[in-house]
Amino acid sequence: MIGGRDSHDDALRVGWDSLKECGISEFSPAGATVDTDASQLRLKVMDRICTIDLSSERMSYEDGEREEVSAYLRILILHYLVGARDKSPSGAMVSFREFEGGALYYSAFKKRTIDVLTGTFGDDADSLRRAGERLGATTLMSGSVSFRVMFFPKLPVDVLFWLGDEEVPSSANILFDETAGKMIATEDLSALAGVLCIRLIKSSSKAEPVGSK
Repeated sequence: MIGGRDSHDDALRVGWDSLKECGISEFSPAGATVDTDASQLRLKVMDRICTIDLSSERMSYEDGEREEVSAYLRILILHYLVGARDKSPSGAMVSFREFEGGALYYSAFKKRTIDVLTGTFGDDADSLRRAGERLGATTLMSGSVSFRVMFFPKLPVDVLFWLGDEEVPSSANILFDETAGKMIATEDLSALAGVLCIRLIKSSSKAEPVGSK
């Protein structure tokens, strides 16, 4: 799904077509709010509200920032809206390895997510904690820092972090509700976790200032 520009365009085209094949009222169970004119949906994505316009096939944030909704995230939103209509989280959180193909692709998943977290926050658990708070995360009682981010209304993601010392390096894990693989594909879960990690970095003091390179 997630490769070059052509693959993004193809995935977006399929995603919009799948969305339009459904009745707009079907997306309320996924946690979306339907506009009165039935041409727009509003969906909470982490700490932000995203407007999805079916007529123009555009997505934008409601907070007034001019940041574009990335192609990765647009694809994930489309897939989630279609896939989560008749699904609900169970409350049981599992590793990426537990999903179809997850064990095979775990190394790539770890490199783009867990290794990014430990590489960025390895000696600064407080920065990670504050980043989670800025995303409206719920604190969990595990590790040095742990919290739950509602990436989508029905798709929670747990971030667990253990601060290392002179002998043991810092480590981390990312868990998903066991039903997440029924809402979106395993490949989407990897991309979703990658988006979350980037957002955590941007929400922390670890983000590089503009013009620093």
